[in-house]
Parts: sequence; C-alpha cells; structure tokens
Amino acid sequence: MNWRGRPLTSHDVIVQSIAATTTRTGLSVHAELDTGTYPTGTQVSDAQITALPMRRHRFHGDWNYTLHPHHEQPPPPPAEQSQGHRSGEHAPDRGRLSHPELTGMPRHQLDELAAELAESQARQREQTRRARRGAERRRAAGAGPPIKLADADRILATVLYLRKLCTQAVLAELFNVDRKTITIAVAQTRPLLEQHGYAITPSTARFPTPADLIAFLAAGDGPPQPKIKSAC
Repeated sequence: MNWRGRPLTSHDVIVQSIAATTTRTGLSVHAELDTGTYPTGTQVSDAQITALPMRRHRFHGDWNYTLHPHHEQPPPPPAEQSQGHRSGEHAPDRGRLSHPELTGMPRHQLDELAAELAESQARQREQTRRARRGAERRRAAGAGPPIKLADADRILATVLYLRKLCTQAVLAELFNVDRKTITIAVAQTRPLLEQHGYAITPSTARFPTPADLIAFLAAGDGPPQPKIKSAC
C-alpha cells in the first residue's frame, strides 16, 4: 500500500503513484519505469560517494541532496585557518565550527556547557598528569608543554563527534591537530558530559571531508531554516 492507500499491484501503479505526487508549492514529479537489468548485491563505497559532485541540503542532508553534472569549485578555506596550518598554530575557527546547525545548540548554551565542565576538566587533567608522573606536582601550575587543544575546543570537538557529523580524522584537520589529540579529547570529555547529565543527539548530516563541512556552512545564506532541535 502506498501513502494514499492504493495497492501497489504492479510497477506501472508505482510509477503512476509517484507521478501523481504534487507538492504544496505546485511542483510535480515526472516518473518513468527503468526496464534495464542490473546486478544485485552491488555496494557503493564511501570513497565513491565522496567522489560524486553532490551538494547536501542543510535539512536532512543524508537523503536530501542534489547531484550536479560536474564538481563545483569548493570555497577556499578562511585565511586565518590557512595561516594556522602554515605556522603550526592550533587555532581552529571556532566561530564556524560552533555553528548551531552543527552543534545542535545555540552558541550561548555551548559556552555555558564549557563553563560548567571547566572545573571537571581541570581536575581530570591534573589526575592524568599525576598518574603519568607517579607523584605530586613539583612545578607550578601552567608549566610544561602547551596544551594542543583548549578545554572549550575539546568540548566542541566531542560534541561534533557525538553528533556523528564526521570522523575523528576530519575533526583533526578542522582543528589543525593530529588525530590522537582528538581521540584523547573525545575519550576524556565524553564521560564528563555524561556525569553532568548531557546526552548529545546525533545529527542526520554527514561530512566525509573538511571541504564538505565548509561548503555546507558556506551555503547558509539562503532562506531561514527550521528551528534546530537541541542536541542535549
């Protein structure tokens, strides 16, 4: 049965049912039956999907997308981000990565989350260092090598990962750090979120590469989008 309660007794009925669809704005559908034969069991790899000239819509981009006849030129990375890669500074453009459509929460809520977890992060970091030293601290706080990823960015990276937007390898490129840094950040931050009662809701969007995520944000100058469902 289709959504109109009509029995799907043949391929012709299915095609006619699809062709009879009209949207609220008056758009109609042209449907044809493909009589070709194709092998079964064929799977499309993630690499093949990534290679397609595809632009995912900001709403349910996992199934709502447009296939273009050729690849569009991806937007260049922000100048600040490019300089960070050349100089080795770990300074992600947090303003872009903390976009509510990525995190699933307003920026002020993300800032409040970072403030709430700050003390727990500091305590966790000291416990980790104490275990590594095997003794109490001998130098003043703040001594030692610089932190690769700030506490607020560790939270942001973990939220993006738990939203299942992209892999840890993609996050490492976006934050200009190695993958191990992201892996450790997620492993240490996830239990803190759970301890404070935060459950991050996965998104429907998927970004196989950093360029996909940047293009998604660059395409955000269109009409207003539906209200974002909270990630927590």
